[in-house]
Amino acid sequence: MKLVTSLLVWVAMLALLAWVMKAFPAGDCGLPLKEPASIRLHVAPGDFWILALLLFSLLVLMPLGRGLLPGAKAGWHNLVEDTAACLAGLSLLTVPAPPTAFFDAAAGHLVPTAFLLSLPWLGIRLHRVHRLLERWLTTGPPGLAGLTLDLAQVFPAIGAAWLVAHRAGLTPWQFNPLIVLLTAAHFHHAGFTLPLIAGLQARAHPGQLTRGTCLAILAGVPLVAAGITCTHFGMLPHLEHLAVAVLVLGALGVALVQLVCGLRRPAGRWPSLGFLLSGASLLVAMLLALGFGLRSLLPELALPLARMWQIHGSLNAFGFGLFGLLGWQATLLQQPLEKAAPPAAFP
Repeated sequence: MKLVTSLLVWVAMLALLAWVMKAFPAGDCGLPLKEPASIRLHVAPGDFWILALLLFSLLVLMPLGRGLLPGAKAGWHNLVEDTAACLAGLSLLTVPAPPTAFFDAAAGHLVPTAFLLSLPWLGIRLHRVHRLLERWLTTGPPGLAGLTLDLAQVFPAIGAAWLVAHRAGLTPWQFNPLIVLLTAAHFHHAGFTLPLIAGLQARAHPGQLTRGTCLAILAGVPLVAAGITCTHFGMLPHLEHLAVAVLVLGALGVALVQLVCGLRRPAGRWPSLGFLLSGASLLVAMLLALGFGLRSLLPELALPLARMWQIHGSLNAFGFGLFGLLGWQATLLQQPLEKAAPPAAFP
């Protein structure tokens, strides 16, 4: 999808979410189906902005970013992916229900619409992973920059699995449904735009700094999820602190490179502005993440959870993600990496 089309689809989806949230606060809207089956619409008010940020990745950032991936090509497969993303968005309008709900009279023979509509997105993400594995087996694993770019396609598959779990009303390892939803959002944002931009930086500006940011991000994204899981079970209490520190360190490196790229004006005024806004947004977002990750040690530095994901998530999605991808898109359109002059190295 073109950017304007993506934004319009995202706004339309937000309007649907807002309408369902206001019109059916109790989830008591049963769509007309042949008895005894039923479909109920519901959007929890507390989830609205998380859903908006998640949809922003599915409908705007991922279509924009896939054109920056190695070997990106236009074709029908992009339309299939966009359709699956829209279906995943529609899944957010209905009450989560497991596949067995249809056979449960006590549940009102509820059709598991949310679960079914989210499955195509998981299938698309797993197909992407399968294609990557085939390429790795054929040509061997890529270098660090290529691996970082490739894992920008792997991490969202984990997010898609958590999204399917959330839409099926499942709570893996007894996590709160809110944490399940936030985990899905984490792997669609920190798991996509962060490694994508870090990989682009490492290819365009090879050096110790960009290599270090790639390593920290590749380790930090899954480590944060592992650390939260260990905290949930009361195990390895300092793993979450270490994981957040690793990810924040890598992200601060990405922010620094974005800011330097903006100051160098590699492709004109507007791309430079995108780099600067992106770097500044990520800098603030990750300092907030560091304070929240160290909340058990320094509680005065941490924002409340609701305020944290609202501010941190918005900065990552709109500031870092959107403006960062636009900056790189404009730069690579003028000088593709494969045809570029010898890149400017970072320390």
